[in-house]
Amino acid sequence: MNDTIEDPVDRRSVPARVGVAALNLILPGLGLIRIGDWRGALFFVAPVALGALITFGFGHLPITGFGTAVSALVLVTVLLAAMYIAPILLTWRQSRHRIPSRWWSRWYALMPMTVVVLGLLQSAAPLMHHFYKPFYAPSDSMAPTIGSDDKFVVDMRWRGPPKRGDVIVFQAADSVRVSRIAAISGDRIAMRAGLLIVNGGAVAQHTEGRVMVDDIDGRHPATILRERLPSERSSHRILDTDTSLFDDTREVTVPPGHIFVLGDNRDRSADSRMPVEQQGVGMVPVTAIIGEAMYIHWSRDHAKIGNRLDR
Repeated sequence: MNDTIEDPVDRRSVPARVGVAALNLILPGLGLIRIGDWRGALFFVAPVALGALITFGFGHLPITGFGTAVSALVLVTVLLAAMYIAPILLTWRQSRHRIPSRWWSRWYALMPMTVVVLGLLQSAAPLMHHFYKPFYAPSDSMAPTIGSDDKFVVDMRWRGPPKRGDVIVFQAADSVRVSRIAAISGDRIAMRAGLLIVNGGAVAQHTEGRVMVDDIDGRHPATILRERLPSERSSHRILDTDTSLFDDTREVTVPPGHIFVLGDNRDRSADSRMPVEQQGVGMVPVTAIIGEAMYIHWSRDHAKIGNRLDR
């Protein structure tokens, strides 16, 4: 007669524990679910929570300098690491003993669960981009405000109305572009010797200084001007490099449902002064506006990080 009582709890081998803990690398919390800890499912929302923190945090609490940018990057890295390390450690600690599996912790339940959750996570980023979305500038057409390779956040919730001075991202015929609204529907606009004329009045400008700028032909001196459009919330800076074909343009009236845009780098911008046939954008339909630029979140010029573009 055998009086041995069999313990239903078995010990897992080290390789088995490593394998279960590694499931969390596929999906945070998956290893915990495998060992029967339903609370591990709470980690499924960690990537979404982190993405929301980055998206909405950057949208409402913009970076205000290089030091803040580095701190934010470190914080995001720490949170990302914790999102994976925490469930791995918890799984390792709780996986020493094997307990009877529940139906939702078996392999046949984990596989479809993983597919569904990963599918939802993939759709989370595009959903967040309906609120805020990062862009980068491929050229210096908006210098000195936005330089080549500067990265900036755009408010995708923009619904108008368009206002003079707003820095917007819009869909052009061949690409997505960023420019400043210089005139709105019904405005009359022209250029006279490089000076902007809106509704018959010259836009106020004053010189701030001289800088050297890079161009395809090398480095050239340029004048920094401070300009303020009619009813613009605050002034902005523009670059005057030299004379160009578009320093003088005939007066045109912006048709209904359209805007007239200009680059802040006036002599190096293919904007509404140029027709589409000449690589410009012509009059831009309001419906082509994607969103309003909010602030620069990364730039090689560290002093520009955190600069607001919507004030």
